[in-house]
Amino acid sequence: MGYLMRCGFHLFIDEAGDEGLDRIRPTDANGASEYFVLCGVLVRNVKYRELTQAFNKAKHAIGLRSSDEVHFRDLDDDQKLVLLRSLSQAKFGLVAIVSNKRNMRGYRNLRCEAKNLEFVRGKYQPRRYNWFYNNLTRYLLERASAECRRWTITAYGEVRCIETTFSLRKEFSYSQTRAYLFKIKTERHDRNYFNNRGQIDWPLVDLKSIAGRKNRDEPGLQIADCAASAIFRALDESWFGDSRPEYLELLGDKFIHNGSLPPADYGFKLLPDGFRGPLSVDQRRALHAVGYKLR
Repeated sequence: MGYLMRCGFHLFIDEAGDEGLDRIRPTDANGASEYFVLCGVLVRNVKYRELTQAFNKAKHAIGLRSSDEVHFRDLDDDQKLVLLRSLSQAKFGLVAIVSNKRNMRGYRNLRCEAKNLEFVRGKYQPRRYNWFYNNLTRYLLERASAECRRWTITAYGEVRCIETTFSLRKEFSYSQTRAYLFKIKTERHDRNYFNNRGQIDWPLVDLKSIAGRKNRDEPGLQIADCAASAIFRALDESWFGDSRPEYLELLGDKFIHNGSLPPADYGFKLLPDGFRGPLSVDQRRALHAVGYKLR
């Protein structure tokens, strides 16, 4: 493996919510979730064993064995709180891209759909939401690579890259994600290149490493599931109109941040840019925990 491709960091990515854009709650009674969360757990490779040990202790604290797979949604309320408090003491960083989809209701990216076809029931049709997932991945890698750039020389005395592992989704093409990222990497010097005011630090990202694994085979993915699900429940109101802001308050210090600034717009990115609501009291409380001061 070449000098710039030595792994120094692991990034484990999972999501919560769903990507549907045709119908969205609460505008549509039977719509998709209002929020979609893509969350990454970022840890130095030399610290990963220590993190898995801390996670095993957290499992024991809620009555599970080290070998048990954790699904945050299956835990009771007390177990969720104990688990999040335990994780808040472990050494790792979180990066979250959180999309409020009300402004995207019914939106379709026809140009991207035309390039992302799948074969279903004897004919090709567009993968409707792969472009959405890939775009959020781009935002996440911008922030993760910036953070690793800050630490790689201090930690290793050289530039080392991020190995990226997604929670395996059967219907998702990780080769397509690699191709999408390779495309924006090679086109970034073109005058027509889209720039959302951020850039992936490409020497820090090993595109070949991007793959999907089953959560049960990777503790880092189980932690990512817990974090993504906790963020989702802190913001996305249930059918009863409740959310759990305390979940995000417990994780608030785990999001990467730039110096003394809060994680808002860095380790925790809320989309769309300039989002102002509407928000309930509990949703505002949750976002306040990561530095957003929205009315």
